[in-house]
Amino acid sequence: MELMSESEVVKIEMRDIEQPANNVNKVVVSEWYGCIRGNQITQLSERNRQIEKVPPLLLKGPNGQRNREYYEPAVVSLGPYHHGRDNLAAAEKYKLVTLDEFRLSSGRHSMVSLYNKVLEVVHDARKCYIDGSTDKYNDEEFNRMMLRDGCFVLFFIECLANWDKMLFLNNEYLGAMGFANITRDIFLLENQIPFVVLQVLLDLRFRDKGEEILNKFFNYLNYGEITKNKEKVLDDKKQPLHLLELYRSYFISLSCSGLGSINSSKWKIWRKKNDVVVDEDWHYVKRNRSFASVTELKAKGIFVRSNDDNSNKDIKFYSGCCYGELELVFRAVYSNSKAIYLNMIAYEMCPHNPNDFRVSTYIRVMKSLVIHHEDVRELRHSNILLHSLGRDEEVVKMYDEIDAPAVNLYMFNQLREGIEKHCSNKYKKWAAELINVYFSSPWKTVALLVATAILFTSFLQTYFTIRPLPDDSNGDLLKLLRRCVHSKPPSAPA
Repeated sequence: MELMSESEVVKIEMRDIEQPANNVNKVVVSEWYGCIRGNQITQLSERNRQIEKVPPLLLKGPNGQRNREYYEPAVVSLGPYHHGRDNLAAAEKYKLVTLDEFRLSSGRHSMVSLYNKVLEVVHDARKCYIDGSTDKYNDEEFNRMMLRDGCFVLFFIECLANWDKMLFLNNEYLGAMGFANITRDIFLLENQIPFVVLQVLLDLRFRDKGEEILNKFFNYLNYGEITKNKEKVLDDKKQPLHLLELYRSYFISLSCSGLGSINSSKWKIWRKKNDVVVDEDWHYVKRNRSFASVTELKAKGIFVRSNDDNSNKDIKFYSGCCYGELELVFRAVYSNSKAIYLNMIAYEMCPHNPNDFRVSTYIRVMKSLVIHHEDVRELRHSNILLHSLGRDEEVVKMYDEIDAPAVNLYMFNQLREGIEKHCSNKYKKWAAELINVYFSSPWKTVALLVATAILFTSFLQTYFTIRPLPDDSNGDLLKLLRRCVHSKPPSAPA
């Protein structure tokens, strides 16, 4: 090996790529920073957004190992990632049945016309999956997969949204347990159909009523009943990547064009605009620390109440002169809720996807509020939570087993700061103790009034014993006072 002498000059040629890369990176950083700070993002940079797989780091640790099954389909595979698994073979036969039912319900459309319509977007759909995951399927095979899977999803959504009796066709081919897991499977991150395919089938089947069907279905997931709200589900300017992304935007009350944005007026901002950003803004532990649970907040004079305005799904906190109110939106929790929450969080953890981590933040708030079964009971009595998990302890266990690795610290910190500011006020703390100790029930209130009456009459007796009233100088009024003074005070209830 020949060594260079000290007199030799070494030149390293570097291409001039710093400026273009720097510009691109600044745009990307600006988008993420805007999302985290809750700013409205009007134009996202061009990026290759794909249907990602679950980040491997979410599968590590005790909860990750325990929750691994919630990321894999139990009944039906949708898309190429889990296609061909032996335990999902029964659903492949049932897809042919739903395909035929979807064609019949579409009226004038033949199977060939359905196939050709999906074929028009098959190349766009293929780009939505990770590179290499669709290579073993030619265009015809991939198109048939998209057609069968898309019709399966929309047939199930339509039957459930309209409570059609054809819904029980699922029991015939998949059994009752299979039917119970379909909702879970169609919201798995790795089990998504590109929405460009679903949009084509929606237009063919429902024309201008596709949004109404999705609205009813999402309301069923959120509130446990099939209702129709006036909220807009679809956005004409930007199409969601898949159904899970669309439901997430509906869950957090955001339109598809505004993914990653937040209306800051819905979250109580406690700092003044002219305040200097303190070091705590970048102190992860301080900003991410938990606050008190529901029952602990109640003891400190903060009561939870349901948000009656379903168009506003944010968590809000109001601090009054004597008590505070934590406003939460009503949610239904059932057997599939854990899987849906985990996969929405997994979607938020994926790269190339600027978002504000609002589902993760919501779960983080609920993990702080729900510690004991008494907390779940308070939420039930306040008409904030409805669950079908049997015992309240199961709800506590569900939230405890869901990890939220990254949350929006700005949103979470605003809520926590407002609560801590209220709890640190000694006058509000005294008012809370007075309410909880003496006015928490009608019997305690009555006992307090009786005790006050006893104390008052005892004071009058002592006072007039020391300073007796003049003899008949004031007529009937003095006689009445003298009678009250010498009468025995009523006994307190046992």
